[in-house]
Amino acid sequence: MHKLKNSWRKAVSLGLSLAMACTLLFSAALPAGADDKLDELLEHKNQLQDQLNQINQKIQDNEAGLADAEAQRDLLEQQGEILRQQIELIGTQISDVNTQIANKQQEIDQKQQDIDDKQAQIDQRWSDFKLRMKAMQRLNDGGSIALLSSITNLYELLSFPKTLEDIYNKDEEVLAEMDGEYDELNNQKQQLENDRTELEASLATLNDLGSQLDGKQNELNANLEQTNAQIDQAEAMQETLTAEQQQVQQAFNEAADAYDAYLQQSLKEYDNQAQIHCSLNFINPLNSYKYISCYFGDGGHGGTDFAAPGGTEIHAMADGVVTNATYHWSYGYYVMITHGRADDGNTYATLYAHMNSAPVVSVGQTVTQGQLLGYVGTTGNSTGNHLHLEMRVNGVRSNVLNYISYHK
Repeated sequence: MHKLKNSWRKAVSLGLSLAMACTLLFSAALPAGADDKLDELLEHKNQLQDQLNQINQKIQDNEAGLADAEAQRDLLEQQGEILRQQIELIGTQISDVNTQIANKQQEIDQKQQDIDDKQAQIDQRWSDFKLRMKAMQRLNDGGSIALLSSITNLYELLSFPKTLEDIYNKDEEVLAEMDGEYDELNNQKQQLENDRTELEASLATLNDLGSQLDGKQNELNANLEQTNAQIDQAEAMQETLTAEQQQVQQAFNEAADAYDAYLQQSLKEYDNQAQIHCSLNFINPLNSYKYISCYFGDGGHGGTDFAAPGGTEIHAMADGVVTNATYHWSYGYYVMITHGRADDGNTYATLYAHMNSAPVVSVGQTVTQGQLLGYVGTTGNSTGNHLHLEMRVNGVRSNVLNYISYHK
């Protein structure tokens, strides 16, 4: 029993010694020149990443400005359509009022003609009346004696004065009636002229309103022209920024590939020297999560997404060495760990993406299973807080759910 305890203690001591040796060997595997080269590659990649972030921000700002300008254009076009309808309505009303004024003028002209005709009748009646008065005056001056001499009976003699009075009264009655008709015609004409005046006032109001609407339409057209120019400028800027983004993205990808290749080569040399052993005893990197939001292979998805609240701790799935701990345009802040070679002859590595901030570990650092790497977030090309988890076997993405326990 004592020998077994001593053997166990020796085994533990040997394990600790090997772990320390691995750390020392890793440091020794990367000479000063290699560290300088790695730092140079990382700095170049980070500079390109900064440029890419600035361009992406410019693209987002430009897209926001373009969206605002397009919304403004849509609003101006809607207002323009309303103005067009209002101007068309005012034009129709102006045309109707002009027609009414023309019709009213025709009525006034006709009424004036009626007045002139009535005046002619009155003048003629008055002329006839004056002639009869002169005739009666001549009768009174002696002509009546001749007229009386023609009377053949007593009735004619007695009714003669009454006849003269009836003629006079009838003329007065006719003249009074014609004067009344004349006055009524003038009143009607005056009413027509009042109506025409009101119509002309309405026409003036409509013309003024039409002028105001025309002014608003001219102002709106100027704003619309300016907005369209802004849209054209934003679209041209979008093309320029997109082309610049593609160039910088390509340069960044090349720099990232160069950095990763150099790092992988350095780590490969380290693996060859340190002989990291992978036990295949992987754990779930999250103590808790809501659900799996996307499975490996869905739509070409290269990992498995675990939806979890922002800030949830992310732990190393197994012992290993950090090969990447940086920011990527798609992964966001992420960590990649190499776990070495297992007894099956395959090498294993894991990747943890979309952390909410820079990882708490660094490249070259030896980590143990369960060690904190960072926190769940939604950086990079991500929608909502989640952990994008990848398993790479011999450098090829594989389904991580084949290696850990999980719930759907």
